[in-house]
Amino acid sequence: MSNPFHLSFVVPDLRLAEAFYVDFLGCKKGRDKGTWIDIIFFGHQLTLHQESEDQAAQSIDHFGVILDKAEWSSIAKKVIDEDRDFLLAPTEKINEDGSESGKFVILDPANNRIEFKFYQKSPVNMVS
Repeated sequence: MSNPFHLSFVVPDLRLAEAFYVDFLGCKKGRDKGTWIDIIFFGHQLTLHQESEDQAAQSIDHFGVILDKAEWSSIAKKVIDEDRDFLLAPTEKINEDGSESGKFVILDPANNRIEFKFYQKSPVNMVS
C-alpha cells in the first residue's frame, strides 16, 4: 500500500476497543502508551485515545476499508458466527460494467460505524 491514511479518535474504553480491533478484526497493535494505542487497520493507522477530562469520545459517522472479496467475506462470517449485529447486512451486486462489488457496515464498541467494501476490479477512480 503506497499511501496509508492515519485516523485518530477518542474512545470511552480503550481496552474494549483494542479487543475489538485486534482480537475480533485481526488487526495488529502498534505502539501502546497506556492512554492511547496505534492499530494497524488493514495497512492504515488508527490511533485510539482513552476518553479523559480533556477529550470526550464522539462517534464517527463512518470510515472503512476496501478489501478483496475473500477477506471481506471472512470478516462478514466472523460477525455472523459471533452473533454480532450488522447496521447494513452484507450486500453484493453486479455493476453496470459487469464487475461485482459488496459492502456491509458494523459498529465498533465506541459506536463508530465501519464500512467494509470489496470491488472485483481495482477501486481506483471508483466512487460510491
